[in-house]
Amino acid sequence: METAVESIAPVKDEEEVNRDDGQIVLIRPRVVENVGHVLGNMFQRIYHLVERTREGDLGMGADLDSSIRRLEGFLQLLMDYVSPLSLSLEDVSAAEIAQSLARQVGDAIGRPVGIEGSVSADCRLLADAGRLARAFGLLRLQLRSDGEGDAVVRMKETTRTSVPSLTLEVMISRRCVLERSSEAEIQWSVAEKLLEIHGGMLQQSVAVSGDVLWEIMLPLHC
Repeated sequence: METAVESIAPVKDEEEVNRDDGQIVLIRPRVVENVGHVLGNMFQRIYHLVERTREGDLGMGADLDSSIRRLEGFLQLLMDYVSPLSLSLEDVSAAEIAQSLARQVGDAIGRPVGIEGSVSADCRLLADAGRLARAFGLLRLQLRSDGEGDAVVRMKETTRTSVPSLTLEVMISRRCVLERSSEAEIQWSVAEKLLEIHGGMLQQSVAVSGDVLWEIMLPLHC
């Protein structure tokens, strides 16, 4: 069950970006529960480090700094999840989007990621490149570089509810995918939101081969 809160829905032009009317944003209770769990663990860790610092363990300074920075980043993640997000839309090629995703995945697993398939040259997207890069960066955090597997990005044109769409399929060796933690669940949910406000979607499944498959769909502007 999802909880509706009053906020600002996705926007499509400058006039709507500047509006301040209340609209509906859906908040998933399971995500909020994970937020409480992650914050509790983080504060417990920080209080522990503070006590050790007071006892004269000077080596705890770096750990304390790291924990506070992690908490700051997570609170920003929480704000991204519960707050309205505006878009600065621009004309972007599908190839650029695919390359951005492949680069993030490649950086995460520590090896180049190829792109297979193509779309028509005249099919482009109206998208916020910065928001999409943020979404791909959060997906990157689901991966690790110490695995021995590979990944590939496949791009193609599809049609979803009569809307031409860019579909990006990321096939990733299971060895490269981290076990899903509460914090990772929040990261995934924010990435999902960033794609949904573009009119897109994000799904994860397991392929017959046992590899992990991410499917990203974004509407094309032809």
